[in-house]
Amino acid sequence: MSVTGSAIRVLIVDDEAPARRRLRTLLAREGDVSLIGECVDGPSAVSAIRSLHPDLLFLDIQMPEMNGFEVLRLVGLDAVPVVVFVTAYDQYALQAFDAHAFDYLLKPFGNARFRETLARVRRLLMANGDRMMRQRLEALLEGTSVADYGRIAVKSTDRVTLLQPSEIDWIEGAGNYVRIHAAGAQHLVRDTLKGMADRLDPRHFIRIHHSRIVNLDRIRELRPWDHGEFIVVLRDGTRLQSSRNYSDTLRTLIG
Repeated sequence: MSVTGSAIRVLIVDDEAPARRRLRTLLAREGDVSLIGECVDGPSAVSAIRSLHPDLLFLDIQMPEMNGFEVLRLVGLDAVPVVVFVTAYDQYALQAFDAHAFDYLLKPFGNARFRETLARVRRLLMANGDRMMRQRLEALLEGTSVADYGRIAVKSTDRVTLLQPSEIDWIEGAGNYVRIHAAGAQHLVRDTLKGMADRLDPRHFIRIHHSRIVNLDRIRELRPWDHGEFIVVLRDGTRLQSSRNYSDTLRTLIG
């Protein structure tokens, strides 16, 4: 990615009007920047990133319904531009950004910090550093959990569906994707099983196999199987086999 000789095309994603206004004001002072859009929530951000193809994304992390990390997961790393996180996270959470060399603006931010960030972005774009950025982003998303256990964003050809965790029956790994089984339907999401496990409340979801996660509320029966394994029978009749490495948790359920 390079923007030599052309304006940097910027998309702002933030649900707070004052934050958008602040970024808009600061960007207007930069001669090599073009603001191509603003989004106030995750679903509209996913659509805008795919249709507008920005060079630079100022992305709020804490948004209702779908947070910034979920936006990036749903868009897919191949389509993600250079990202600057805009956040009110505390210092402990910011360590994740620092560890993966990601720039961020901590609300409230001043003009000096903004210009420093934009200077780094320019150097990255001039050096065609988007591949390195995506590698860092992949590592960041892999190690970042969604502490509020919010809804799971699922894309289809013409819409984004937001699944409540309570709607999920079970989840299976499928290569670079996970397949979510919910209410008789299947949804394919680009994520790892570990990443999905981090986004679900461990009080309600357990891993029974290296490639399967189950909603505890959906389990009807546990049937002992060979070598300390179990057959997990769900309320809809689905049968899933556990593996020995994950059977201790199931034994706890049956005392």
